[in-house]
Amino acid sequence: MTRTLVSLLSLTTASFLLIGCSTTTTPNPDPNPYCTTSESITLENNSKTNSTVKLECSDDHLTRAEKFYGVDKRNCRFWEKTMQVGGVTKQTSGVLCKDENGNFRPLDQF
Repeated sequence: MTRTLVSLLSLTTASFLLIGCSTTTTPNPDPNPYCTTSESITLENNSKTNSTVKLECSDDHLTRAEKFYGVDKRNCRFWEKTMQVGGVTKQTSGVLCKDENGNFRPLDQF
């Protein structure tokens, strides 16, 4: 009887753990892909003579902003600020980049 009860309890516990894992979603805060590909094809006399596929991967937000939004990384500046929030010291930081009008905007607004 005890062995059956322990087996039933173990099975129930394992079931709850598996159900919890299967319903957990992982948000993707960055809609831009981690990797991109590009292909270069060389033609000679209207025949394909060479094909090269280039795979680029980066988790650097500036690199992706440059590729997807045309942000020039040379026109970006990092900033940091320490402030008091509710009596607690908080450190904040971010990246500002010049837009096409020459105005600085937060990187996540491109």
